[in-house]
Amino acid sequence: MKFKTTLQLLILIITMISCHKASVAVDVSYDPETQKGTLKVDDKFTFKLSEDSTSTTITITEGSHTFKLNNGKEFTQVISSKGGILNLSNEDFVVMSQPYGMDVENVSGLNANIDFTAGNHFVVIDSMLYYSKTDSLEEVSDARLKKALDMNKRLDGKGNYMKYHKPAKFIVKDWDFGLNQDFPKTIETRSSGGSPAFNTLTYKTKVIPATLFKLYALMSPQYFVVRNLKDIESGKEDIKEDREKTSKQMEFDQ
Repeated sequence: MKFKTTLQLLILIITMISCHKASVAVDVSYDPETQKGTLKVDDKFTFKLSEDSTSTTITITEGSHTFKLNNGKEFTQVISSKGGILNLSNEDFVVMSQPYGMDVENVSGLNANIDFTAGNHFVVIDSMLYYSKTDSLEEVSDARLKKALDMNKRLDGKGNYMKYHKPAKFIVKDWDFGLNQDFPKTIETRSSGGSPAFNTLTYKTKVIPATLFKLYALMSPQYFVVRNLKDIESGKEDIKEDREKTSKQMEFDQ
């Protein structure tokens, strides 16, 4: 009898553990002009979608849920245990990267034998390459971009923290900071022994709408190089630069 009671108790504990679902943070992306109002979850919880923003963060349990936007049609969506974006606005997104730790402007001087193109960060959107510069004064040639693209292909994207997410109803989180979070100014990096690491380069990531990212990249030439893939392949910028150098040399010789 005692054994039976213990067994029943064990089964009850296992059942309770298996039924317990973790709460996760989900960013809800929406169009404030056409989708402002309320989002009802499981016909129990209501979240406000303000007209002053394009996203809000809610906390719900992982697993399958029903959602209803204002008086629209109810739909079901499975929420990952990692969290992510409930993409009501059907947008595409970019995961940006930012280095922390050592002085990245001097990183190439640490070891001349290291090929740092393996750690270059970029995304390709609609045949356009958006390449994140490690130094605001860095001159990036087509040859360098070709090498970075080739290295990224051979490494199957490993080492490149930037990513492009096509529109999907739910995008599983693979970033550190969400739509309503900013990159911190500093972070504390630690070595394998647990003590602060002063010469360690650490990358953190943040997700933003692709339209906002493209605008930011185009307006920030000190941080990004934006080139057409066909121009990179043909070496258009390198040829142009060589011609300008040759022309200047000819003028000097005269």
